[in-house]
Amino acid sequence: MLTVSLVVTLPGSQKLKYEPSFTEGMMDVYAYEGIILTGLPERGLNRAGVRINCAVNVIPLGQDTYLLKIAHPQIQEYNGIWPIDSFISARRLSQKLAPELMKPVKFEYSKGRVGKIHAPAHLQEEVLNIHRGILNIFQITMKKSQNFYGLQEAGIEGVCLTNYIVQENKKAQRITITKSKDLNNCQEKVMMYTGSVYADLCPVCQQRSRNIRASATSTHVLKLTASGATLQEARVREVHQFTPFHEREGVAVLEARQHLRLVTIKAAVIRQLQLEFVERGTLKYRFDENILSKPIKLMKPQNLEKLILETLKNLELHNQEKVHSDMPAKFLQLVQLLRSTTDETIASVWRNSYSNQFRRWILFALPAVGTTSALRFLKIKLQNLDVTMVDAAQALGVAMHQITANLQSLAMVRELFRTPHVQQFAILRRIVHLGYGSMVFRYCAKQAICPDTLLKPLHDLLTAATAQANEEDIVLGLKAIGNAGQPASVKNIMKLLPGFGTAAASIPLKLRVDALMALRNIAKKDPGKVQAITIQLFMNRGNHPELRMSACAIFLCTKPSLNSLLVLSNSLLKEPSLQVASFAYSQFRSLARSSLPSLSSLAAGCSMAAKLLSPRFDRLGFRFSQVFHPDLFCYELMSGVSAKTLLMNNAGSLIPTLAAGRVTGHALGSSANLAEVGFRMEGLQEVITKSRASVRAVPDMKQIQRILNGFPDWKSLPEKVPLASAYMKLFDQEIAFVEFRKDDIHKAIQSVMDAQGKHSVLRNLVNRLQKPVELHPAAALLTAELRRFVPTCVGLPMELTFLSATVAKANLNVEAKIPSSISSFSQLLKANIQLKAQINPSVAVYSKAFMGITTSIIQSGLEFEVKIHSAFPVDISANINVQERNLKIESAAPQEENRIISFTSETFAVSRNIENLSAAKLTPIVPEAKEPSITKQKFKSSGRSQSNLELCSGVITDEAECYDEEQRLAPRPSVMNVCMGMTTFGFDLCLDAKTASAVYIRHGPLHRLMGLHTAKVSIRPVQSETKIERLLFEVQTGPKADSKMIQPLGKEELLPERIQRRTVLFKEFRSQTRMKNQTRTSSSSSSSLSKSSSRSRATSRRSSLSSDRVLKGHHIADQKQDQPFRLSRNRSNSASPDSSSSSSRYMFSDNTWGINQQLMDIEFKSVRSSEQTRRRLLSSNKPSSRIRHRQSSSSSRQSSEQRDLIRDIGAPSLIILARARRTDGKQQGYQLTGSVQSSGGRPKMHLRIVDLKEDSTWKICVDAAIPKAHKAMVMYRWGENCQTYKMSSKASMGYLANHPALKIKTQWSEIPHMMIDGGRMVESGAAYLLGFCNKFEVNPSHQITQLIALTSPRTIDTIVKLPRFTMYYQGFELPMPVHIQTMAPVVRTRGFQGITEITRLLLTTNQRECIAEKERVVTFDSNELTYKILNDCHYILTKDCSPAPKFVLLMRRAKSQQRKKAIKLLISVPSVVIEAYPTPDGIKLLVNDVETKLSNQGKIIQMYSSVHTLSKLQPVASRGLKNLVTIQQNATGIILEAPSINIDQLFFDGDRVQIVLNQMMSKTCGICGLNNGEQKMMKPNQEEARDVEDLFESWTSPGQSCTDDCKVRRNFVELGKTVNFEGLESKCYSVEPVQHCLEGCSPIETLSRIVDFHCVPANRAVDAAVMFSSRKKSVDMSHPVDSHTDCLCRCAEV
Repeated sequence: MLTVSLVVTLPGSQKLKYEPSFTEGMMDVYAYEGIILTGLPERGLNRAGVRINCAVNVIPLGQDTYLLKIAHPQIQEYNGIWPIDSFISARRLSQKLAPELMKPVKFEYSKGRVGKIHAPAHLQEEVLNIHRGILNIFQITMKKSQNFYGLQEAGIEGVCLTNYIVQENKKAQRITITKSKDLNNCQEKVMMYTGSVYADLCPVCQQRSRNIRASATSTHVLKLTASGATLQEARVREVHQFTPFHEREGVAVLEARQHLRLVTIKAAVIRQLQLEFVERGTLKYRFDENILSKPIKLMKPQNLEKLILETLKNLELHNQEKVHSDMPAKFLQLVQLLRSTTDETIASVWRNSYSNQFRRWILFALPAVGTTSALRFLKIKLQNLDVTMVDAAQALGVAMHQITANLQSLAMVRELFRTPHVQQFAILRRIVHLGYGSMVFRYCAKQAICPDTLLKPLHDLLTAATAQANEEDIVLGLKAIGNAGQPASVKNIMKLLPGFGTAAASIPLKLRVDALMALRNIAKKDPGKVQAITIQLFMNRGNHPELRMSACAIFLCTKPSLNSLLVLSNSLLKEPSLQVASFAYSQFRSLARSSLPSLSSLAAGCSMAAKLLSPRFDRLGFRFSQVFHPDLFCYELMSGVSAKTLLMNNAGSLIPTLAAGRVTGHALGSSANLAEVGFRMEGLQEVITKSRASVRAVPDMKQIQRILNGFPDWKSLPEKVPLASAYMKLFDQEIAFVEFRKDDIHKAIQSVMDAQGKHSVLRNLVNRLQKPVELHPAAALLTAELRRFVPTCVGLPMELTFLSATVAKANLNVEAKIPSSISSFSQLLKANIQLKAQINPSVAVYSKAFMGITTSIIQSGLEFEVKIHSAFPVDISANINVQERNLKIESAAPQEENRIISFTSETFAVSRNIENLSAAKLTPIVPEAKEPSITKQKFKSSGRSQSNLELCSGVITDEAECYDEEQRLAPRPSVMNVCMGMTTFGFDLCLDAKTASAVYIRHGPLHRLMGLHTAKVSIRPVQSETKIERLLFEVQTGPKADSKMIQPLGKEELLPERIQRRTVLFKEFRSQTRMKNQTRTSSSSSSSLSKSSSRSRATSRRSSLSSDRVLKGHHIADQKQDQPFRLSRNRSNSASPDSSSSSSRYMFSDNTWGINQQLMDIEFKSVRSSEQTRRRLLSSNKPSSRIRHRQSSSSSRQSSEQRDLIRDIGAPSLIILARARRTDGKQQGYQLTGSVQSSGGRPKMHLRIVDLKEDSTWKICVDAAIPKAHKAMVMYRWGENCQTYKMSSKASMGYLANHPALKIKTQWSEIPHMMIDGGRMVESGAAYLLGFCNKFEVNPSHQITQLIALTSPRTIDTIVKLPRFTMYYQGFELPMPVHIQTMAPVVRTRGFQGITEITRLLLTTNQRECIAEKERVVTFDSNELTYKILNDCHYILTKDCSPAPKFVLLMRRAKSQQRKKAIKLLISVPSVVIEAYPTPDGIKLLVNDVETKLSNQGKIIQMYSSVHTLSKLQPVASRGLKNLVTIQQNATGIILEAPSINIDQLFFDGDRVQIVLNQMMSKTCGICGLNNGEQKMMKPNQEEARDVEDLFESWTSPGQSCTDDCKVRRNFVELGKTVNFEGLESKCYSVEPVQHCLEGCSPIETLSRIVDFHCVPANRAVDAAVMFSSRKKSVDMSHPVDSHTDCLCRCAEV
């Protein structure tokens, strides 16, 4: 807080004037000094700077106009350790600039305000800005009535917030003015920047920590006179600080200082000026128009054409074999040269570059040049066909995103629209249109309203395409408009959205989704308008679910308010579509967990919405649409990364309809969507699964059609058209997309399969591979260019720049030997293919960041450089034989060191000036090391010498920096050399690193970054007497694997157990204790975790007071009962008895100990034995003997399991050989042998790794098995014949307090000490780092047990029992929900047979079952329906609802036994009718009305697709031909299987009907539902039923006459009375059929139902047949009518 002291004004002081002014008729002579220094603020590091010394003369010209003239200018440079080194005079530069600086400048000055500035027309703007910096000192705003005030003041930096403090010394007639200016708070800020238009600013991040902060303070001393206040002295200090991290972690500083001191006032000699002055603006700094494209590095104008050609030769010369590490810097130099030259020079270079390789580098560099001239050059070359289409596409694709967007470049792109070559080639047309949209986005980013003329071409394209129904152009127009992202395009987009435009009804769903997605970039400019559109689309439940989900995603991208989120979540509570609900809810949950500061407000709102929706939607599984939004943000670095994945699934099928993923980077106070890819796969699963069908005959629809004719309002489900599409976005700009429709897919398959055709893809591929293929692809790209310029008070611009360039190249030489007789893909897969490939990929990256002063004449500041180089040459020979299941790869052994990857980063203090470029200085910011590390220094006494040297010179020296503190010397660099030996294969993998940073001054990420860092990873050959010639790798699978075995496997035995006696005794004691506790409190072990927690919390205070005492008492009592255990514990080195039952004092308090103790005492129960264990524990009378017996039996059972685990399971089915061929012919390497066996769905696996050396017995043995459905075991042994070390793990599925749980038990007998030490380090720090609580207790010393209980889909409880203590964590929240779903029905019955079953297991994820039993039906979608069948009609339980259905399953009440059921299955390919109904003798089966008897000996019925008749009874083993239907009888009923029509299983026993369908998601209808995860009851007309009765009646197969078993039929009815509707007497007709008795029948039972009616005036003649046939009528009213459930007929009277 500053205190202002004002002297009391005396009466005579009124004659003094306070307004700053100059002495009239006199010349004021000032001494001026301006300094700019750049570096880290700490002393002892190198800095770079510039100093300007001169005399300043201010001469009055009259009428508030003055002349500013600089005399004796001197420019000095600083590059050294601050503040030890001195400034060095830049003599040549001073001589060059002196004539320009000494030119006079006129300016207006009144009452302390600088007005307009006039200067010679030819005076350079950079020099005039230095004059502005001097004049800025005189800018003073005085307020007579205030001494402390603030205002927005104009200055060289713009109009910024300025605060004044005025102090007056009356006696000395002096006024001291202190002025501070916040350069981050400006109404009009002078600044130019480029490269960040695609980034979204994060205001919240800037509130936490600003990456760029600037301020200026100044002190003015004025002398009061009668004519005004004269400036005596002024000191200005301006600081610009920058950090890519948090401010408190350190910043880099650019400091500008000015000192102006009045030397004298003398008579002015006014002479006639010979110069012509023109107005040059005001104090506001003026940048050169082309400053953003100015050279990155200072250079003198020379023969640019010659330099460009030399650079091209250098680039080509050093990129022959691999990319040189300096090539990206050379590429940047080429870009700089091309920016500095003219169009004529570029054209001349192109003509003189006869080599296509030279021209290729020009095409790489021109997009990075970024000027309109470069775009014009590309346009001309494209029109003249001087470049290939591939080169044109590559150059245009990059140029559209790097060319400066202005009116000239946009007009040039519009001309490209009409270019014939662009219109002819679809890829060029897409690139140009998408790129034009991106250029419009960049141009209009700084404008409130984008000109309509720029958007008109895109709007016209979309309008014309919509009128012509051209889907390809509609997609292109929408994506280009989406790239532009302007609110003026909203009206054009809305025409294609349902509810807003009429065109939406005539376009496919995908186009509507594309139209909606085009709003994403528009939301950045006008989020309110996009919110209004998306919320309406989402709320309209008549829209397609995919469209609604897309609307929800875009709505949340606009960061809506809390009220909007709650409105959306409230609508979801009544959402009928589970796909939409799951999508929105999962997105709420993901965003609620976000740690990003930019999403903090949205995350809070989403958290509230998720809590509101959690009870209803938290248990939806992965078969529903999901959104995942993981992120990671480090506030210390103020940077992070986030990802977003969208999975839209219309029917919960295996392949989602739409999958999209996006990666976003967060840094520098902004965020940018780096990359996004999306795939749309509608109908793709249908194409894939069609290959499973073995029946391809024409379906016979007679039987099925006869059933369907009884449903007057029947609507089949639409057939999905195969459609696949993909897109890619960079920085929210779509750069490429591709679409495959049904015709495209068929053409692609035809071209691939037609191997004999002239243009066959296979034939061309084989012919191409027969000849050596040599390719040399290369690319160079300016991957990033961010530049920011702001003025400083001295008048020199400060630049912040980040540049990055990449050059990549790959030399490929591939030669293949393939039999020329190949004519199909099946033959190609069976052929023996030999490949020889020489691949030499290499890439080099050069990045540079600069902070400092940059002009065309001088450059000074910090320069941070990063170089990355990677090269990995590969020379291999491969032999591929798919038929023999063999793969063999050979490669040459490394003979010399090969550097795989190298990294170098270094920070310099840079000083350059245009007049002496050869003397440019690049000094490392960290001085040269002069002393060892601090760990090697010696302690010194407190006495030290004082340094009185004057460290600084100049009139603006900061005394605090120039005195007695001794400089801290930099330590020597730290060096690390590590090699991982792989001597078996003749090489070592080595890492060499070196670092010397400024972290010795201050610990922080910025100081750690500053300095020198090098690292390289290389492969070095091992020097030995016997050299290695070749490296071989071979894989053999199948029955011939045994023939490739080199080292035979001997007989194996288990290592004897070495578990100490105290562990067994401890187990006995712990089991007895648990038995007693369970006997006393039997209910606690079966209670849930939540109940235990709540009960413990209720008694936490009471238990906390007595828990320790009670536990101690129990412990003593138990010791008396178990003396051996007490003696064993006394002999051990474990903790005291109290410590074994006391929790860690720093992890949790005593009042929560009771809760956690109950968690510890809950016993894990396996899936099958939990109930048996409970009974045994409760009925046990002799716990001690039973425990000992169980302990011994458990030990023997474990030993038996391990012996059974290593039992021989037959010949190996996998051999992998990795070996080295030595010059002496000996074997060297490793052999992996794998064997798999499956018996009864319980697989076993053996893996053996042996050393191929003759005298080696080293071996690794891995044995795994799944002995039970809920248990898996794995055992590891290694060492000499696998006998040295052993470790085993067992995983079991079960329950922990009624929660699904997983138990993993790991045991070992002997393991290396390194593993033990590492494990102890992990266990000692895990409790603290991971947030676990721990409890010290003695557990088995050679065992680790982990229990993971899924307490909810999103939380788990974990218990880890280590030898020394137990860790636990309750309520750990998972990043994504985990749903325990039942296995597919067929997998439950058949089990897992082996690895080959994986494909079947993946396919059976789409298995769904429907069960009808008694009066209950459980649908495919787990919807439970209750209904009692009251008639003898057939009901459609389920059917194939495609336009050509394959089957229909009917169910009815059995005739003889009405409490039982009968079924009828109609199959269309071939036409087969299968009926089954119960009889007293069992199930009677009819096939095509022919009775078929099934024996109980496994006989089955098979029907072959080639024969449309029923075969004789055959045994199960007869599988000669593929069967269509298989029927088998078991003890209770019959089982039918028809996988060719997707019926995996149909079970019927008279009481229960169970059907299991596969790959029929969203393809079924009937009582069992649509099989799409939505629990909806849909009727035949695809409308939702009101209730269960309405559903069953709608799926009733009607009778045709009274002789039929079914006596009812659904018909449209008339209300039967007139009603008053809208003031008129009206007749009403039902718009839906009602179930009534057949003609001649009367109802026995009726049911009142609500039916919708359409009404017409009663006086209007209406044909009832017409009304009933037209079902698309509006609903005018609803009225109850009687529905006949059963009828009685008298057929004889009819």
